[in-house]
Amino acid sequence: MKAKDHQAIKECLDEINDGISQLTNSIIELQNLNLDGQEEFVWHQSNVQTWLSTILTDAYTCLNGLNSGHSKGGKVKTTIKAKVLNVAQVTGNALALFNGFSSRYTLLIMARLAMKINNY
Repeated sequence: MKAKDHQAIKECLDEINDGISQLTNSIIELQNLNLDGQEEFVWHQSNVQTWLSTILTDAYTCLNGLNSGHSKGGKVKTTIKAKVLNVAQVTGNALALFNGFSSRYTLLIMARLAMKINNY
């Protein structure tokens, strides 16, 4: 394996480790998600969306690094690419699901606020 390939793999692993930290933060944030308050929900929602988006960015940065250069890198790079692509796909799905949940919950909050305003 060429030195450039070795460096690309090392940088990719660093990106994935960052992604693991972001995923851990997202899980903790979801556990703290308070569905009773709008302001707190928006704060937690924003954090989760940011961290999941960062995981996607890190995964694609990793893939770009592995694809750069002239060497295919053999079986090791091919295996890593497949795993990272899977991480990106699963994270993208998780982000889409969370965005759908957030949109519906935000509509619910707005409906509750409208009812409160109409009752006054």
